[in-house]
Amino acid sequence: MKRRIWLVFAVVLALGVTAHFMVRSAEDKVTADMLSRAGRFAIPADWKPADEIVRPERFMCISTNPCPSLSRRWETGKELTDNDVAAVVSGVGVAMTADGPCKRESNVIGNSTICIFTGKDGEFTYWLPVASPGPGEPQKVGLNIRARMAPD
Repeated sequence: MKRRIWLVFAVVLALGVTAHFMVRSAEDKVTADMLSRAGRFAIPADWKPADEIVRPERFMCISTNPCPSLSRRWETGKELTDNDVAAVVSGVGVAMTADGPCKRESNVIGNSTICIFTGKDGEFTYWLPVASPGPGEPQKVGLNIRARMAPD
């Protein structure tokens, strides 16, 4: 009887460990896919990374932010033109549309988001906002990628 209990315990333990590693492997694949999609954005080498937050895929995502998700920010060191930003999103493989021209309005004071490129595919939603801290100051660019919760 004791032998049978230990055998059942060992089988349950082995199945649990196997299931854990299978789920973890699937989670890692989704996160790796998201990071490879982020790599499609043609970020110029002279832009300085400001920060990065990666929330990997999890079986139970207990957070206010969806998982997986990615947030990156760069200091560009210059004012960008529409062509500069269009070059960043040109090879993404997803239709990225701008909400308007990437130009700071003359009547705006302080930090301002001057344009946002957005796009989505079957799995992820992409945002590329361009911010201007002030007139004539170098602009900042962000990249946000989040898993789509429900298809359109």
